[in-house]
Amino acid sequence: MNKKRRVYFGLILSLFFTTGCWDSTEVNDIAIELAWGIDKAPNNKVKISAQVVIPSKISGGQGGGTGGLSKGKPYFVVSSDGMNTLDAIQRMQTKLSRLVFRGHRRVIVIGESMARQGIKDVFDTYTRDPNLKLRTDIFIVRGASAKEFLKTSYPLENIPSQGVLGEYNQMGTLTEIGLLNFLLSATSEGSCPAVPSVTIGMNSASQDERKQKNSNEEGFRISGPALFNKDLKLVGFLNVDEGRSMRWVAGVLNKLTVSAKIPQEEGNVSIDIYKIGNKIQPDIQGDKLKILVTLTGQGAIRENNTSLDLTQMNNIILLQKALDKHVEETVLQTITKVQQKYGTDVFGFSDAIRRENLPLWKSVKNDWEAKFREAEISVNADLTVRQIGVTGPSLQLNPNEIKK
Repeated sequence: MNKKRRVYFGLILSLFFTTGCWDSTEVNDIAIELAWGIDKAPNNKVKISAQVVIPSKISGGQGGGTGGLSKGKPYFVVSSDGMNTLDAIQRMQTKLSRLVFRGHRRVIVIGESMARQGIKDVFDTYTRDPNLKLRTDIFIVRGASAKEFLKTSYPLENIPSQGVLGEYNQMGTLTEIGLLNFLLSATSEGSCPAVPSVTIGMNSASQDERKQKNSNEEGFRISGPALFNKDLKLVGFLNVDEGRSMRWVAGVLNKLTVSAKIPQEEGNVSIDIYKIGNKIQPDIQGDKLKILVTLTGQGAIRENNTSLDLTQMNNIILLQKALDKHVEETVLQTITKVQQKYGTDVFGFSDAIRRENLPLWKSVKNDWEAKFREAEISVNADLTVRQIGVTGPSLQLNPNEIKK
């Protein structure tokens, strides 16, 4: 056999041994899960729900319709109960003709009842799974179950779970690290987890109005954060504005709009802040723990409903002082509310103390919840206006109404 024939023979032989994937799972044999739900079930069991894609109803599948979609929802929700998460998953799999693939999971939602009962045991499997996806966000379904949320359609997205990620991103929060942050807070010596919540329905409604609506209500909206204690039990909620304050202090905010009244001018302004910073400085004076929170930001004025001419530096300084005072008051109100009502350190003060002053942390860590409730916390804001838009005073003002 000459050299050329030996080369050809070797190539053919290598192809014979390398072709074929007999031990792999074909795409047509898997069910792609994009969202995951956890609820409380009767008899101390847990209910697991999955939002699974229907491939034939996604663009490129059979059928017509706008964007290549066939008629009907491009997803369905399957659920099952079990004594624990894996038991429920095993029972769920018997209802599916394809193996569930969780590599594309982006969202985990937890019903409020389950969250109040506690999720420490439920989350054990998430810390053991070597395929754990840390790029997953967690949401608490306020006033409803996770299964109800997963069944709720969303007008702007084919897959509803993608809609909640988009809404959360619009709030200027750092997405795709929710599970990582949750696990870090859960294992921290002092910090407690805070998880964003979502409410079914796109408009606010009273309790009576919500009862009258059917289960097919369309859409949902981001609510304020849900606060957990060290036992991983839900203890309460903050509203949306309080949630922004909490995230600013915790350093997990990347954009923000601040609107404030200008008392001297009987008007108001709004600023888009695009450079946001925070600093936590702990100190101990006698037996009293003191914490100074400094919040910084730079931004552009986007609305000016005063008579001030913002081309004048003295007026810019006036606005900055008013914005600083507004931020200091609102953030301090949020901190005080959490201290007095919940006593859970969702701001990361314990982590800051441990980084800045380890001996101080060792002296307070054994009684941190009480120390946090009693701590004297002050807030200092330092906002800088970098841009004022294309005009100084409001265009609707007469020249004699403008204050230079």
